[in-house]
Amino acid sequence: MEKARDMLIEAAVNLGESLGLNRAVCQIYALLYLSNAPLSPTEIGKTLEMSKGNVSINLRTLEQWNAVRKVWKKGYGRPLYTANENIEEIIFDKLKTGMEKRLNYVKPIMKQVRKDGDKKLSSKNEKFFIRVNKIEKLIEKIEFFLRNFETIRTIAK
Repeated sequence: MEKARDMLIEAAVNLGESLGLNRAVCQIYALLYLSNAPLSPTEIGKTLEMSKGNVSINLRTLEQWNAVRKVWKKGYGRPLYTANENIEEIIFDKLKTGMEKRLNYVKPIMKQVRKDGDKKLSSKNEKFFIRVNKIEKLIEKIEFFLRNFETIRTIAK
């Protein structure tokens, strides 16, 4: 069973890293998701061969994402952790938040490029501004997608 668990954890890590997520976050979430019972940070660290500090920092990140939650067990002085089993919700929310963050970064840059470019438009740099227009159209499509994200998500179920 451990071998199968480790293979699934590695698959989750590969998927998560391809989406830009931290390796340790993916490992911890996958371990908790696959566990039959809540785990302590010590158990997580021992199983994944991670330091206590690394486990702690990444558990906090997962808590902020609503991907894990603390549970209290009688007789234990410290919390245990369990995974939010709604993987779809976690992934879609993370993708949406990440895309919004990136758009908020690029939009002011595009606005400045457009402002500066409108002053210097010439046939020499026309091709450049055709490409800028294409990027702006792409941003509009992404914003449309994000505005309609919940509807798309509901349809996809």
